[in-house]
Amino acid sequence: LLIMGANGMGKTTTIGKLASRLRLEGGQKVMVAACDTFRAGAVDQLEMWADRAEVECFCPSEKLKSPSAVLYGALEKARDEKYNTLIVDTSGRLSNNEALNQELLKMKRVIQKFMSLEKDIEGKPVPNLTVPHEILLVIDAAQGRMALDSSKQWNELLQLTGLILTKLDGSAKGGSVVAVSRELDLPVKLAGVGERIEDLRDFDPESFVDGLLGIGAA
Repeated sequence: LLIMGANGMGKTTTIGKLASRLRLEGGQKVMVAACDTFRAGAVDQLEMWADRAEVECFCPSEKLKSPSAVLYGALEKARDEKYNTLIVDTSGRLSNNEALNQELLKMKRVIQKFMSLEKDIEGKPVPNLTVPHEILLVIDAAQGRMALDSSKQWNELLQLTGLILTKLDGSAKGGSVVAVSRELDLPVKLAGVGERIEDLRDFDPESFVDGLLGIGAA
């Protein structure tokens, strides 16, 4: 699972919550990969959430410093130690940051080559285009038009598979996600509704629309 989004959207927090759900509800052996090597404190933050979720965290080292190198190391460990799910944290970025966008593309290619199912006539791995199994974009419920513009660029770049809406615990109603989901034909899969580790829920469209319209609120 490749998780991406701009800084401040709640990406790392969401990864911790998702890892916890997969371990507890899905009975899965989960690892998170700290591939946000650009932001100071990002690795420490993910390690904290991994501890709370009681899952493994694969971190950068002296030999593995770049996002793609950390990712490759995490893929090897996940394969060798038979993890069910690997959740990849990526550097928070603006959609117009070309250098970081190219790094994201490189990471996607690393996954596709590592999980190749066949080789070409030269013996090189043929990219497995069915992976990553999910490329999920985290969107803050308070975002407006910028959410749609950014989502368009990232979808063109990486072909997103879904959205995660965060910070629905405040006054923000997340109306922007309706435009993003409709225009890009992407499902909203999860919603963050609080600070606790259990506050990540499957997205319910009916209750969400009722909330936007002020219907049924107690």
